[in-house]
Amino acid sequence: MTLLKLATRVGRIQPSATLALTARAKALAAEGKDVIALTAGEPDFETPAAIRASAVESLNAKGAVDRYTPASGLPALRKAIAAKFKRDNGLEYTPEQVMANCGAKHSCFNLIGALVNEGDEVIIPAPYWVSYPEMVNFFGGKPVVVDTSSTGFVLTAEALKKALTPRTRLLIVNTPGNPTGAVWSREAQQALADVLKGTEVAVLSDEIYEKLVYDGEHVSFAALSQDAYQRTVTINGVAKAYAMTGWRIGYAAGPKHVIDAMGALQSHSTSNPTTLSQLATLKALAQDPAELPGWRQKFIARRDVLVKGLNEVPGVKCAKPGGAFYVFPDFRGWIGKRHRDLLLKDDSVICEALLTRALVAGVPGSEFGAPGFLRFSYAASDDEIRKAVERIAGFGRELT
Repeated sequence: MTLLKLATRVGRIQPSATLALTARAKALAAEGKDVIALTAGEPDFETPAAIRASAVESLNAKGAVDRYTPASGLPALRKAIAAKFKRDNGLEYTPEQVMANCGAKHSCFNLIGALVNEGDEVIIPAPYWVSYPEMVNFFGGKPVVVDTSSTGFVLTAEALKKALTPRTRLLIVNTPGNPTGAVWSREAQQALADVLKGTEVAVLSDEIYEKLVYDGEHVSFAALSQDAYQRTVTINGVAKAYAMTGWRIGYAAGPKHVIDAMGALQSHSTSNPTTLSQLATLKALAQDPAELPGWRQKFIARRDVLVKGLNEVPGVKCAKPGGAFYVFPDFRGWIGKRHRDLLLKDDSVICEALLTRALVAGVPGSEFGAPGFLRFSYAASDDEIRKAVERIAGFGRELT
């Protein structure tokens, strides 16, 4: 059989490690093993009842969901997104500066595809969400990874200055961040904006965890100044805050010519996002669901249990994240130790051992550009969080 030759660009990317590890944990659970999966980046809550009811109503309305919409989304949805940005973020966008996508990941993909040429450099603070460098690689760009592990997982102005070159095309900002949960302050972001003045560098501001902030405040990069506004495309969506990961709706707002280019790309890839999901998103964006404050409190309680428990494990250090629903503990104190017959030589081996021997699934920090760390999601039940801490602590006690 003749093997079909793949495009070079596909060889530049790797499958998502978080999705792969989540699938592996589910496979072990299907075998009857009591696996606690702290891998997935999705809330464990149900989509709010009012949003689901609105979707059912739309589904039953004659012709409401049967047809294509414009590729960039329903006019009513683009208007609602613009209203959301004004209400929540103090950002003035016309509906023509806004588009809906098939998830915030799709928004990021479209933007990078619209801006990045072969050889262009994209500054990506590490630890980073696993998909950022892969998207840049796919489009032939060059990821320029800047380590932030010594500055509280926040990119500093000094580090940004050192990373800038004449080939820099884009800076990626993600606050609250995945995988760290770090919330970047207004002052920290303003310092970055000041560095970018006078350059032609665009900013991708990924704000998908905006409504899951527990310490500090959320500040949109585009709201810092007129200069920041003009160079920034703000990306968000309904997946995380509204427990709508499966609905696949993200959105982007920014300079009209950039949004137009993203829309042209989308028109030849997915066409419009699912019509039913767009209609449900209209309900979600009208006002925050009544469930959201309660969800925040549950996330805070789970975070605190996980952080406290991990910090009591010898060799592990865990900073308290200010947002999102991840902790990103430092396991470098375990590297070089043994668990029975196994040498823990790096974070990947630690993750594998925790999965197979303690039945706790996390993601190696090396997948996020931070070797020696692990990411655990606390979008899991209180009981699962407590059990996971006990199992990790028990595993740690057996190290020599």
